[in-house]
Amino acid sequence: MEKDLFKPIKEYFEGFGYVTDGEVCDIDLYMEKGDKSVSVELKQTLDFKAVVQATLRQKVSDTVFIGIFRPKDLFSKSFQNKIYLLKRLGIGLIVVSKRTLDIEIVSEPIVSELSKYQISNKDKRFNLSEEFQRRKIKNNVGGVHRTKLMTEYRENALLVLSSLNDLGGTGKGSDVAKASGVSNATTILRDNFYGWFVKVDKGIYSIGKEGKNALKEYSDTIAKLNSR
Repeated sequence: MEKDLFKPIKEYFEGFGYVTDGEVCDIDLYMEKGDKSVSVELKQTLDFKAVVQATLRQKVSDTVFIGIFRPKDLFSKSFQNKIYLLKRLGIGLIVVSKRTLDIEIVSEPIVSELSKYQISNKDKRFNLSEEFQRRKIKNNVGGVHRTKLMTEYRENALLVLSSLNDLGGTGKGSDVAKASGVSNATTILRDNFYGWFVKVDKGIYSIGKEGKNALKEYSDTIAKLNSR
């Protein structure tokens, strides 16, 4: 329960000379040391409600923490994303071991500038722009899941499929590359990522059953790609 977090966190800060008390104007744990004030929101889990309440405490307190029991998924990507949000908001995070009641400050209540993360993720930023720029048509609908997205690779694979179909359904990779304008057409045929192609002989491919289905399924997209 949330009240089980109170004592160990209270004693932790008292060890640093803070004067503490609970439920001060609805703040779970409030403390002062000199002219510095600290508020701690005690929660079962780190969820949106906890973050909202913590940001409201920032209006009246110099420093704000959220205190939770140490989660099993502390180092998972999803939980690390939550910590990233706290760092951007300048909210600290305290985790308490259920077994030993040991305290760990996982994140300090200091605002981390966005530029810091943009610099460390410059490669991802570049790849994002590259993927966007290289897409020939921009037809995807945002907010959908478990849907076949139209990536640059899928667009090129469809051009290869269409060109192979125009060549009679069977052809050399080099001929498909020339007809489609896709320089890595032979690699796409060989890797057969979507299961559309069948290798007939060395360097020669034909359209399989899945490929024929794809020609029908993506007929509108293929038409748009070929019209560019």
